[in-house]
Amino acid sequence: MEDTVYEERKTAGGFLVKVRLSKMTYVVFTEDGPEVPKGAKNNSIVAIVPKVGFFGEDFDLSHFHLGELSFVNVKAGKMVIPYQHGFSNEIKTIFLGTGSQSDALPVVIYHFKNKEELMHSWEKGDQVQFLVVDEEIPRSEMVTFKIRYPSLNILVIKKRINTSAESLAPKVDPKLGEAGKGIVDYDKVRATDVARNSNLNMQSENPVFLARIHLRTMELDKVKQLLLDFKLVAQDVSFIRTFLEVMIKNEYSKPELETAKPRLVALNEAFRLSVLILEFRIEDFEKELEKGFSSEISSMIYAMLAKEQEAATEIEQEIVLWEWKLRTRAMMYKR
Repeated sequence: MEDTVYEERKTAGGFLVKVRLSKMTYVVFTEDGPEVPKGAKNNSIVAIVPKVGFFGEDFDLSHFHLGELSFVNVKAGKMVIPYQHGFSNEIKTIFLGTGSQSDALPVVIYHFKNKEELMHSWEKGDQVQFLVVDEEIPRSEMVTFKIRYPSLNILVIKKRINTSAESLAPKVDPKLGEAGKGIVDYDKVRATDVARNSNLNMQSENPVFLARIHLRTMELDKVKQLLLDFKLVAQDVSFIRTFLEVMIKNEYSKPELETAKPRLVALNEAFRLSVLILEFRIEDFEKELEKGFSSEISSMIYAMLAKEQEAATEIEQEIVLWEWKLRTRAMMYKR
């Protein structure tokens, strides 16, 4: 039975992505049926879920559930994989070509802090196709990886990425011989493939990353705005609520978190309720309405309902959302 276990994801763009978990393959369904990714071998509709490893102590990938299936945004046919590096708040991204028209696709992310972790993962079958490597890792060690794992694609990341298009070809060190050809130095990769995102423009398409950054700087109004700016899905909300719950717990007794705790609790509750609205779980949301919302939560939920009502395509759904909006509005102004 394990071979028939699937995970499905409906994307904001209307695509259905069906992942076969035992094989870690996926198929994208459009309105016209299964998609054949551009460049697919034998015109196969089945694609392999890519596994991407980050190698080095200085990578921050805490927004991913490492080793588990995740979905990332796709832009212009390329997966957008965000990360942080070198103890900086600057958000950077890796782009992987897919050949798909879908706006979101599955990926599995790993973080290896040393070569022992990488080798152990490889031996137990979690073999990554792409390895993003910290520039401080000795070049000779990268060659060793490439010789040992010939199918591995190694991308060398610098703490400060040079995005000027000095060269359209990756820089290859001639001293490394044939094996060095599998190691790409990202300080020479095209600016379209690696970009510095200090203005968060790229991450404006990734609500989970934005939530993490805004929470780190305690810009809670910007976190609230994510409910209105994005068509969130349950997985996005789950990640964001994980960040909120860690802050609410405040294990290290930070005074700024204690002060902000009521607002953090309200945000967490609003994100929880948002899933009921997004998934249009009528019975569950009706029960929440019966319990009532605080003034702060009701204002967030009212805005969320207004947004969903405007986007509704079925008259029955629009009427239900309209009624919920009226009941929530009454809570906003209760004395």
